[in-house]
Amino acid sequence: MNMEKYDVKELVEKIYELDVKVYEATGSTMGKVFPAGKDLSVKKMLKHLDEDKRHFIRDETILIGNMISTIKNPSVAEECKKELEELNKMLAQYNPTRQLPDSFVSNISEMKDRFKDGNHRILCIGRQYGSGGHEVGMRLSTRLNMSYYDNQIIKMACEHIGRDFSSVDASQADSKKGWLNKTPFSLRKFAGNDELFFAQSQMIEEMAKKGDCIFLGRCADVVLEHADIPHISVFIGAPFEERVKHDMACTGASYDDTVEKVRNMDRARKAYYNYYTGRHWGHSENYDMCLNTACYGIEGTVEVIEKMFNMFN
Repeated sequence: MNMEKYDVKELVEKIYELDVKVYEATGSTMGKVFPAGKDLSVKKMLKHLDEDKRHFIRDETILIGNMISTIKNPSVAEECKKELEELNKMLAQYNPTRQLPDSFVSNISEMKDRFKDGNHRILCIGRQYGSGGHEVGMRLSTRLNMSYYDNQIIKMACEHIGRDFSSVDASQADSKKGWLNKTPFSLRKFAGNDELFFAQSQMIEEMAKKGDCIFLGRCADVVLEHADIPHISVFIGAPFEERVKHDMACTGASYDDTVEKVRNMDRARKAYYNYYTGRHWGHSENYDMCLNTACYGIEGTVEVIEKMFNMFN
């Protein structure tokens, strides 16, 4: 049964009064949960309830519950606890005037059905240098039984345009703003790395249409988005010093040389991604998931991505 407006006001008044009662019973110097006067506190609670911010009120009642646990008189503590339980039951029954959405996504099932209707399973991995992105991609390829593409895409693109792969530094790009959203590929006069990017984008689309696969870098997430090909995108990173240590362990290079290498590679990847997509490399809003390999380790990162990826099957 839904509560009427006057019942709601009575509810929040009782919450305020219980707060005062608990404060007085504990003799705490921490103060009340609702420190303002009754009228102002009631008005604030009513506003939050009308805007479907009941979690705010629940958070505050949790604090009241914490205070109840410090009451030394057992009978008073039990009485306050029962009152709070009843108030929380009433609070749970309230239907707000304006309901806020439960999710940013209008239909979660649409996300979970991303790879249905014949769509291949595609995973795009962006990464900071030294974070273990290559190792993560290779292990996921085995675990998920998917093809894995890293520099192979560049090699195929070079063959397609008749360019010597050994002469290519594909991570370099100038500082111009991205044009992917602004200029159709068919109208673009390509030269140098622009021509290579166009060719590898075609390779990425072709591979994604042929079967399940994992792409490491190469702006594959944005390329596939513009091609309307469903995919999952993740970004892998780690603190700078941890990445330096990881790369030193892999290469045996000196600390100073590795520091310079990590900085240069990060700078190059950022410039490349930003230039060809118009987006900000590594910013969380561009990806389905961001992970810190220094927290999870390589194998732990693989397991987390695998679990998330399987949600969409």
